[in-house]
Amino acid sequence: MITDYAKKILNETLSYDVGFGDLTTELIIPDSHTSKGIIKVKENGVVACGLNFVVEYIKEHNLKVKTFVNDGAVVSENTNILEIEGNTKKILTIERTILNFLMHLSGIATKTHNVVEMVKKVNNNVKIACTRKTLPMLSPLEKYAVFVGGGDTHRFRLDDMVMIKDNHIEAVGIENCFKIVKKLSFSKKIEIEVDNIEQLKEVLQYKPDIVLLDNFKPEDIGGALEIIEENYNKNKYTYKPLIEVSGGINDKTVLNYAKYPIDIISMGCLIHSAIAVDMGLDLNKIND
Repeated sequence: MITDYAKKILNETLSYDVGFGDLTTELIIPDSHTSKGIIKVKENGVVACGLNFVVEYIKEHNLKVKTFVNDGAVVSENTNILEIEGNTKKILTIERTILNFLMHLSGIATKTHNVVEMVKKVNNNVKIACTRKTLPMLSPLEKYAVFVGGGDTHRFRLDDMVMIKDNHIEAVGIENCFKIVKKLSFSKKIEIEVDNIEQLKEVLQYKPDIVLLDNFKPEDIGGALEIIEENYNKNKYTYKPLIEVSGGINDKTVLNYAKYPIDIISMGCLIHSAIAVDMGLDLNKIND
């Protein structure tokens, strides 16, 4: 399903890029000209991502294609990751579309991988998750890249789970939020975002599945965890909610949170601040 979606995005991107035609290629390259193109990574320690989608897309253009690495592989500078062979016009026309796609997804996968590996050294149990701070129409693919990099996708869409945020609380209040959502099917988890300790104390009585400590300073996490522990011991509940922390957390600050016994750290920067990986396509003609 996601492969079909990826191909749809690639086709729409190519259609925009080509416009009424690739003027340069159409003027210069003979119709019968064939070539072989190699896509190469130009950086060290990069996680390759998006190859599976690109392979299927290239095949639809009647070009031969093979990969040298799998999605999720960590590769070094000057590594060949993919080979295309066939009509030169087609290769040159789709070149930038597939490179941009691979560079963007590989950038997200690489950033996620680096954060996950860093956090493992401090806390091997906490999940590193992305958020819905994604580019329009690219969310499923960007979240796939997070998954390839070893992260958690969190919710894909608004219908994945109930997530009560600050604006829901501001609109109708915590009590009314829970009165309404408790009518939902048992199959959907309920998460609530809290901004301070007083809100945290209030929401615990409603036994949410997940509590999100939003924009808490690292030094305040320990106190919040103590309150949750005391509440569940006092009331003899059979379970505690999962604890998620979020809010402006990045590569430089994540370890300040990871040292606590929390369950999830969600980071918008995995996607919105990922830098595209430098890649290029080198062409070798087969015939004229």
